[in-house]
Amino acid sequence: MDQASNSGSTPPETDAQLEREIAEALGGQNVEQLMEQAAQVDDSITHQAVADSHEPKRFEHEIRRGRICAIQGDDVFVQLAGIDGKHQGVVPLGQFERQPRVGSIMDFVVERFDESEGLLILSREGAVSRATWEQLQRGAVVEARVTATNKGGLELELVGGIRAFMPASQIDLHHVDDLDQFIGQKLRGQVQEIDYRSKKIILSRRRHLEHERAAARRKLWAQLEVGQERQGIVSSVVDYGAFVDLGGVDGLAHVSDLSYSRVCKTSDVVRVGQHVKVKVLKIDAERQRVSLGLKQVEPDPWAGIENRIKVGDQVSARVTRTADFGAFVEIEPGVEGLLPVSEISWKRIHKPCEVVKPGDVLRMGVLSIDPAKRRIALSLKQAQGDPWIGAERKYAVNSLVQATVTGTSDFGAFVELEPGVEGLVHISELAPSRVNRVEDVVKIGDRKQFRVLMVDEEQRRVKLSLKAVDHPPARPAAPGEDRATHQTDKKAKPRKPKG
Repeated sequence: MDQASNSGSTPPETDAQLEREIAEALGGQNVEQLMEQAAQVDDSITHQAVADSHEPKRFEHEIRRGRICAIQGDDVFVQLAGIDGKHQGVVPLGQFERQPRVGSIMDFVVERFDESEGLLILSREGAVSRATWEQLQRGAVVEARVTATNKGGLELELVGGIRAFMPASQIDLHHVDDLDQFIGQKLRGQVQEIDYRSKKIILSRRRHLEHERAAARRKLWAQLEVGQERQGIVSSVVDYGAFVDLGGVDGLAHVSDLSYSRVCKTSDVVRVGQHVKVKVLKIDAERQRVSLGLKQVEPDPWAGIENRIKVGDQVSARVTRTADFGAFVEIEPGVEGLLPVSEISWKRIHKPCEVVKPGDVLRMGVLSIDPAKRRIALSLKQAQGDPWIGAERKYAVNSLVQATVTGTSDFGAFVELEPGVEGLVHISELAPSRVNRVEDVVKIGDRKQFRVLMVDEEQRRVKLSLKAVDHPPARPAAPGEDRATHQTDKKAKPRKPKG
């Protein structure tokens, strides 16, 4: 934040720094050489006592002090000091911020002499910024037009033909790369150095802006309140957020308060110089800190989410990032949900990135919604359908199926019949003869034909056999069937006991 002093005085070390900057900007040359002065100020005119002359035209384009003697309609009549009473001046009432008081004394610019009316036409506009050599003093604020640039800074001309120089380091509060942009502009600056003998003036716009900023900061601190919405300009961008100039006070908009959507880089949302609308979130007057939010001035995308999305709905969502425990997906701009790793696939996976990656747009089912905690749980596998439904029909007992070995253990091998449907081949079912190690018969990745021994759709279990592929086991007799023939003998009469 800007911690500039509220005092109007200039610390000695600041003056020393300014002197060094001026010397560096001049590069050993004098101001006259840098500006290539085209004209010299006429000292005899500048220092001549005005009271000795009664020619009104001599006063054109000069600043004169005067007393307001009357106000008639839209005209304010002024008696200028040092001018014969025969010649009064007149200035439009609209040039005053508020109606002046008769008898007030202030400065005016003599624009011209109206011979038909016998009046000097005066102006208040620019009177505070125009200058003559007699009025110039260190610390005064004057207005000057930029006429040219050089390697050290800007060449300027004050009203009345007085030439001035402004070092590049004194042009703005921040470094300026393009000096040519100021050519033709009128700039206000504080007089830093005056050399009457060589007619040399050094101006500092930066010092003037610092004073204005300090005054604006004091006023703004008195007005700031939590909850206010204000306009500002992004002054700098950092990894953890953006600093916004509210007009004398810099506030920080943390990266989490830039947007309702997930922000990877601050520069993806704002840029230096951008005009933004922000909300005041927190004020720490003691530490001179202000917390701001950009997203808080926009409608909350979570508002009414329960009316737009319900449990059981299927939605399209974009994967924004993955973690070991699942994947984060954006359902709507600013509305993010979690896809747990257990809900990504029906088959066993170790990491979400094995199935999904950032940028994927997938159809998912909504498992739960908690608007208060801003949480939504989703399922990718539920939207794809349960592969176990109808497994007893697809994988009938005694049928042959193709399956891929996905894992081995001491007691057998795990095989995948289809994504999400996994079965077990016990070690005793791998070969007709005794098997000491599962890996002696099958290895992970092998795709073989197996015979289905048992299917339990409800328990999600399938038992298979490799050795029974060529030698299917005899099917157990069902109730009512003869064990030897597997034929039903419903009409057989009971045998009579012998003897």
